Amino acid sequence: MFKTLIARNAKRSVKDYLIYVGTMTIISTLMFAFHGMIFSKDMRELYADATIFIVMIGVASFFIVGIVMWLVRYIVNFMLEKRSKEFGTYLLLGMTKKQIIKLFRRENYLLGLLSILLGIIPGYAFQLLFVNIFYAILDTEYRISPDFNPWYLLLTAGVLVLAYLLAMRGVRRKIKKMTIRQLLYSDQQNEKITHEKNGRKGILVILAVAYICVFNGLILTSNMSLNASLFYSLGLVLAIYLLYFGLAAFFIRFIQKKSPLIYKKDTLFILRQLSSKIKTMRFTMGTLTILFTGALLTWMVVMMFTDFQRNQVTLVQPFDISISNGDADYDFSDEEQVIAENAQINDQYQYRIYRNGTTAMNDYLYEHVDSTYKGEKIGDRYADSTYFGEDTYMKLSDYNHLREMAGYDQVQLKKGEYILQGKKRLEKQWQEAGEQVRVKANQETLALQTIHMEPFAQNGMNGADYLLIVTDEAAQQMTPYYRAIAINIAGVAPQGLQGKLEALDKNYSETDLYGDLYEISYGNGSDQIMTMSGTTIVRDNIQKDASFVIVSLCFMMAYIGIVFLCAALTILAVQQLSDSTKHKKRYDILRQLGLSKKETEKVVLKQLSIYYLCPLVISVVLSIFIGLFAGERFVYYTGVEGTPFRFYGLALMVFLVIYFAYFIVTYVGFTRNIEKY
Repeated sequence: MFKTLIARNAKRSVKDYLIYVGTMTIISTLMFAFHGMIFSKDMRELYADATIFIVMIGVASFFIVGIVMWLVRYIVNFMLEKRSKEFGTYLLLGMTKKQIIKLFRRENYLLGLLSILLGIIPGYAFQLLFVNIFYAILDTEYRISPDFNPWYLLLTAGVLVLAYLLAMRGVRRKIKKMTIRQLLYSDQQNEKITHEKNGRKGILVILAVAYICVFNGLILTSNMSLNASLFYSLGLVLAIYLLYFGLAAFFIRFIQKKSPLIYKKDTLFILRQLSSKIKTMRFTMGTLTILFTGALLTWMVVMMFTDFQRNQVTLVQPFDISISNGDADYDFSDEEQVIAENAQINDQYQYRIYRNGTTAMNDYLYEHVDSTYKGEKIGDRYADSTYFGEDTYMKLSDYNHLREMAGYDQVQLKKGEYILQGKKRLEKQWQEAGEQVRVKANQETLALQTIHMEPFAQNGMNGADYLLIVTDEAAQQMTPYYRAIAINIAGVAPQGLQGKLEALDKNYSETDLYGDLYEISYGNGSDQIMTMSGTTIVRDNIQKDASFVIVSLCFMMAYIGIVFLCAALTILAVQQLSDSTKHKKRYDILRQLGLSKKETEKVVLKQLSIYYLCPLVISVVLSIFIGLFAGERFVYYTGVEGTPFRFYGLALMVFLVIYFAYFIVTYVGFTRNIEKY
């Protein structure tokens, strides 16, 4: 009898909370897929050291377990409230509270088990798909093959079971505290509304909106420190909750004023429904808005790094292999031999970078370029600085040879002129520097002929951010700074060539990434977020390593974003679908007042649209300013070609597709429920 009751109630719960079960199945599917990738032999073959991927999935799982616990706990408490009359009836019929607790817990465990079982097969399919995406992005051949490991099933099931157990902890205590009367009438309790309190709380809307405007202004116009950013962000979270606390009072106050506007068509009915729902869900609505904002921003990060991975690594480094050495007379014979043993050399060229005892360009850039810094001074040099200890020069003949290797046009220089070769992302600074900086060669001030901004390996190989190109005659009078070699090979560089070349540098170590170039105040450029600098660069090897890290980060952020959004939308949908059954009589009255089926559906559409638009609009307003600021900084620090509006627009598009799908499901379920007799 008891088992039959559990099975019947669980079956009914699946039907009543299908969207919740569906969301938990989606979460289970994603967890199976990502945990499966951790144990995948194909992933280990793709990248021997997959620690970074495991760490990122672990970080994502930490956040997701918290969200799953919150979602399950919220739905369980919601179900407990909706079924309180049923449980009160069970008590009247002779069941004990212990039996009711046992009954309710097992029902929810059955729902969780169903979600886990439903997620296994699609989770395995998504695992194969995601691994295939990794291989495709890293340009490695992959044949889909069975790669099943039971440990990922145990890991995922264990994580979800733990989330359910922790979420259900409070059920026993809550039911024990409730009397039969409280259980029977729990779903009929309404909040008392007073005119005075509503008037006061309505001010919270103004205060919250004012703070949000101030916050957005600060984000766009000021350079806040990390501590200040955290402080203002905490204030923003508080403002979101205050906004919802004030919105319900604002709507009720508007209704109480009896403006003629509220009596037009169905306005009064919709406003009353909306104000009631916001008032009972104001804390939850604030939390959902934060989750929506978080989902939008995480997906924007995905769009930014996807663009970076697709374009930037290749664009920064136009040569297949670049090596530099602090000894200006170094011949690179050992490096050439290693490369010849592992690949076919098509073209190679050795050259020098020169110095002239000047720091005019460095000084200007330290003052006008964000995130530049001088490292610790050791003797007469600076270690790990943005720029080299002195301005960096290259002679015209070397420059033209390297341009030919990179596929660029040749250039000419007259005596007394120089060319500025710099990064595209600092175009504004180069224009100003050309007017303000006095470049000298042998005590002669040179005139700027032109500025070139093609990719030219300027993260410490060919200067840092810039090179000053002078005539061969002028360079002959300068001091050689360091020596470098550029090599182009046939095909793709074999994996591991980077490590073999680094092993030839006796001074290279994990803590001294620039080897003996530290003897010359080595500079690595002002790129931030992810840079490609060092004394040895094998483009294909570096690109694969960087791409693996970027793709791992994108997968983690997309994973978190989807779970955040689906969990939040589930709560929105469940609330409305429950109300469609609970307040069905209200819609029956509308039909009795003369509204047709089509007109009633229009009322529902307006009601749900406003209900769904409220957190959507607020989250978009919050995220767009933060996103545009982050996107602008990302473009500036990395030099990618995309724009912040494009990154945010793509993220918003993905967000709206999922949002609209949940809205449609809610609308269909809502109209179906109120049409039942």
